[in-house]
Amino acid sequence: MVRGARSWRGAVCVWVVGAGVCGWGGQGMAAPGQTALAAESEQNAWVLAPVADARVEGTAATQNFGGSSVLKVDGSPQYESFLRFELQGLTGTVLGAKLRLYATDATVNGPAVYTTDETWREGSVTYETRPVNQTWVASAGPVAANSWVEWDVTSAVQGKSTVSFSLSPTGTDGTVFNSRESPSTDSRPQLVVTVDGGTAPTQGGWTFYGSAEGLPSRVLGVSADAGGNLWVAGGEDGLFVLEKGQTRFRRFTMEDGLRPYGYMLDGSAPPGTKYLNVISVAGGPAGVAFVGYGGKTPAAGMPTCEDEWDAAPSSGRTPDASIYKSGDADRVTLSGTGIQVVHYDISSGPNMVAAEPRGREKLCHILRIAYDPKTRGVWFGANHGFAWGNAEFTGYSCAPGTWNYGCAGVMEHVHPAINGWNASRTGIVLLTDAYYGVSVTPNGDVWFGGAIRSTRFRYGTLGYNYWSAQVQTEGGTYSANRIDVWPDAVSEPTIPTREQRVDDNVSGMAVMGDQSVWVGSFTRGLALLDSNGQRLRTLSTELVDGAGRVSAVAADPSDESVWAGASWGEGLSRVRGGEVLLYGESVLPSFVHWLPVKDIQVDRSGPPRRILVAFDGTQSKPGAVGVYTGP
Repeated sequence: MVRGARSWRGAVCVWVVGAGVCGWGGQGMAAPGQTALAAESEQNAWVLAPVADARVEGTAATQNFGGSSVLKVDGSPQYESFLRFELQGLTGTVLGAKLRLYATDATVNGPAVYTTDETWREGSVTYETRPVNQTWVASAGPVAANSWVEWDVTSAVQGKSTVSFSLSPTGTDGTVFNSRESPSTDSRPQLVVTVDGGTAPTQGGWTFYGSAEGLPSRVLGVSADAGGNLWVAGGEDGLFVLEKGQTRFRRFTMEDGLRPYGYMLDGSAPPGTKYLNVISVAGGPAGVAFVGYGGKTPAAGMPTCEDEWDAAPSSGRTPDASIYKSGDADRVTLSGTGIQVVHYDISSGPNMVAAEPRGREKLCHILRIAYDPKTRGVWFGANHGFAWGNAEFTGYSCAPGTWNYGCAGVMEHVHPAINGWNASRTGIVLLTDAYYGVSVTPNGDVWFGGAIRSTRFRYGTLGYNYWSAQVQTEGGTYSANRIDVWPDAVSEPTIPTREQRVDDNVSGMAVMGDQSVWVGSFTRGLALLDSNGQRLRTLSTELVDGAGRVSAVAADPSDESVWAGASWGEGLSRVRGGEVLLYGESVLPSFVHWLPVKDIQVDRSGPPRRILVAFDGTQSKPGAVGVYTGP
């Protein structure tokens, strides 16, 4: 039984217990020839990325090709290639090791693998200065194009902290392999080392959790409650929790009580097939988490969960409740061996909103959540707008046929929206979407950031009056509180065309101790605003990906720095005063280095504070949670 993967310095630990074939981490495929284990034994298979690789060419004997995306091996013309791996930190007895390379063309004579000395350098080795072959290790037969090739290199790895290999030709029908610089991150070279026993080492204050600890492939959010329990949003696989002191995550789904759908007006569940997609999470009191869901995807050509309620009547049909009632949020409490669940149906009933007497059903994708213990509120950043929930809500209690804010436990929704011209400039549309930015200030105000505009929602300033704060976000005379972080070419009251817009695409917000707020953007980097929304500073190319594609931000209470994750992979940036610290390839293991960062939160449940990072994966490249406790 394959139990999954944990990582370190480019490693994936695949735990195998009992009968079965070992699955190789990060590739989603079986390892040829791996024998089953006795039930009481345990293997860890670590997938290491090379720290250096290069090819050399006889026809360019003084030229270095260390930065190339391919490795070549051929007898005529003469090509050889070299790889070096670091094994420090691996513990346990080595049971086996395989060198794995991805071939992009075929050959009838695969290369042989030899050991070499370790003194060559990727950036300077040439054909003239190449290391000499030492000991033959293994050979490959015919190689198919677009396939993985494996060599058993167990004998070369035993007792080593560093190992260096050469690929030498066995004929004149050469082949090409992807190098560690290949743009195809899933097909770079690997050294898979299987050990008996041992533990996962940590590096530089980082600890990583993966499928070996019970996590799913998708890791969309991570948070900690006041008791130090670690909660993970696992997409369609459900909700996961690592209870303090335990070593393996527990999984919860709809069968355990999760409720990713609301209530009909008579109090019943909506008809139709239910859909589970846990996309956000925020820790609450000890043993409690607030869980956000993604709404159900409609059939092709049909309205989304945001539009179904309003669109269906104009088409002469009854709205599909399995769509418009999907999504929303839960309050989840650990209880013995299971959970207790209270659902937030984030909607408004009939005759509560003057312009929408049928009721309102717009918010379904809960993108970010923030819990405020001071006001005992929970804030939901969503598609279209944002909303409030009673953090101590005990459950939906509206009498059949009635609805009110108290018995529903929610107040919705607000948005710092503006009007804009449609693409054809024939009509005006409301511009509001994707409130990924949610951050609570010490006085109870809340910063919300969206795709178009952001706002300081003055909930605390106005005596915790939600509707008064709504006016100061949406009211016509409060345009200054519809903040355009990266300014459009025109501002209110001028209505922008699509060409005049510079959409902010906010991905996260983090309030600092001095009341300033950092704003992350999926497309524009970082911006620092003062407490009133005036922009003080911007960063983009200085960040770890060199482009400013920021997917999440969090304020670090240890030194008032801000962490920013890269949305396309490459790691994290940390802005501390005037310096920008980069947590990239030299710090993070290759297993997570290229994974998108979906969420960053801070665990303040006790010293030391923990920075929690959600690295999102795929079925072939599992995600992980990174926990940083360093300075």
